[in-house]
Amino acid sequence: MLQFLATSTPFFAVIALGAFTAWRGMFSADAVRVFNTFAFMVATPAMVLRVMSRQPIAELWNGIFFAALALIGVAVLGLAILLQRRLLGLPFPNAVSRAQTLVGGNFAFLGLPLMLAFLGDSAAAPIAIGLICDTALIVPLSIGLIEAGRGQGSPLAIAVKLVRGTIVNPFMLSIMAGIGLSLSGVALPEPLDRFLLFLGASAAPVGVFALGIAAFQWSRQGRLPLRGVLPLVAGKLILHPLLTWVVLALVLKLDPFWVQAGVLYAALPIAANVFVIAERFDTGSRPIAAAIVISTAAAALTFPLAIWLISP
Repeated sequence: MLQFLATSTPFFAVIALGAFTAWRGMFSADAVRVFNTFAFMVATPAMVLRVMSRQPIAELWNGIFFAALALIGVAVLGLAILLQRRLLGLPFPNAVSRAQTLVGGNFAFLGLPLMLAFLGDSAAAPIAIGLICDTALIVPLSIGLIEAGRGQGSPLAIAVKLVRGTIVNPFMLSIMAGIGLSLSGVALPEPLDRFLLFLGASAAPVGVFALGIAAFQWSRQGRLPLRGVLPLVAGKLILHPLLTWVVLALVLKLDPFWVQAGVLYAALPIAANVFVIAERFDTGSRPIAAAIVISTAAAALTFPLAIWLISP
């Protein structure tokens, strides 16, 4: 628990800073969209490109582990979309954004340091695979589904929009470039590497800072919609890691190390980039913002519990 609290402190500090600046009137309501556009279009692709290019993907790859995480993620995403549509009657794009909260974990602030702390240097392999699963599959697929959900016309036209939205976006383009560099063995020139490091390091803080501004603005409009938020938090912190454990440990019977890595990957709280995407595409970011904050606070209990349950 202490390790989680120490790692998550910067997250809450940046949220508080964003809320404070909003309280002082330093930023208008449009600032949230400006910050999120920067995070989505500029900073995050720079971070992803650099991280992917530096991973020895060919050496670290575990196809079964990736396939399991991908199948679980897509299954949870699809089930959550269906439930959001049937039970709440949400528009399809909004249902996609809420469903993404059940799968997208906070790698930038919490995943990398926590998995390294609990798994040691061997965590490099599952971290690389988890990043690919999240950034190369879940995020682009969610964006593609949101775009397709707004489509009109024939099924073929909607399908084309889905494929285009999934592949032709900053996330996916930076991923493909990074993977290509990794597999080719070509290193980024040092000046470019430093530039991407400088730019990419701002992705998570800028997104979380915008989250703090938005949370303060919404707090002045009334109570946050906790009734629709708590199921999202429970789905991410309980359903996702539990299903991951069942598949990896009971169905596939993977080595305990990979089971632990998969559960830790799934037990992470909701990522700030889910809010960035929801705000970018105007798919109901308010409950998602609340779910991110609450899930991160609740994970101070659930994440250590998950570690304890899967420890040998």
